[in-house]
Amino acid sequence: MASFTYNGSEIHFNTAGDGPALLFMHGLTADRSQAQQCLDGLAGYRVIPLDMPGHGESRLSRNLALEKQASFASYAGVAKALLAHLGIARVIAGGISMGAGLALHLALYSPGLVSALLLVRPAWLNQPGRPHLKIIEDVGQAIMDSGAEGGEARLLDHPFYATAKTENPDCAASIKGAIHRPQAVEAAGVLSALVANRPFAQMSQLGKCTIPALVVGNNADPLHPALIARDISGALANAEYFHAPPKYLEPAAHKAAIKLRIEQFLETHLQVPRAPAHSSAGGDKP
Repeated sequence: MASFTYNGSEIHFNTAGDGPALLFMHGLTADRSQAQQCLDGLAGYRVIPLDMPGHGESRLSRNLALEKQASFASYAGVAKALLAHLGIARVIAGGISMGAGLALHLALYSPGLVSALLLVRPAWLNQPGRPHLKIIEDVGQAIMDSGAEGGEARLLDHPFYATAKTENPDCAASIKGAIHRPQAVEAAGVLSALVANRPFAQMSQLGKCTIPALVVGNNADPLHPALIARDISGALANAEYFHAPPKYLEPAAHKAAIKLRIEQFLETHLQVPRAPAHSSAGGDKP
């Protein structure tokens, strides 16, 4: 683990591997360990995940207003500062959910920086992440109003959560994780701020982006409707859509399929051959 200072915040990140730089960004309420879902064991790349302010070990600055720290534009600024800190001029940009939106923001607003895009289960278009992420916004507001206990009480009474708990328990558990994550109370405002934000202004911008992109969607994922992934893929000028097994219903198959598809995509577009499979014990972490 390493860190650097940006706008009064200590930003924590990891680097692992050798090869083309691959910046991978987490989703809202998650942290840099989420890169393992897609990239664990990926060889031939320098993988760089980080904790955005208000997530994981990266705390919000006490010297800046929340609106200047928690948005797609401000988080993209953190990502660019990290790349400058590491001396990286060009990067494969990817992420899950919010992280996918951040990668897309970088490609649209700093196109010379990005060589390829990996957009996994995106949750935003050119508008706030409602209604599908409204429950995350509601929980964040409840925590701000009444603390973690109030947030949990609001969640347990939320109709979206009640349905998910019955029909999609892993999805419900993911939502509940927003209450028990590090910085759940001190960075609760980040949830409302990001749900209300957007990674880009107009869908027409996507047609001007010629960077190779892999866009991943899946079913049975009410927080990340596959239609959003399909809309992004269809609007980008040079994108491939991949429909993965459902993350919440078939997590192992989801992880394996996405990793393989990412390897294939990068091999095709960056001419970096896949590493041979190894038979050593251990394998992927759960």
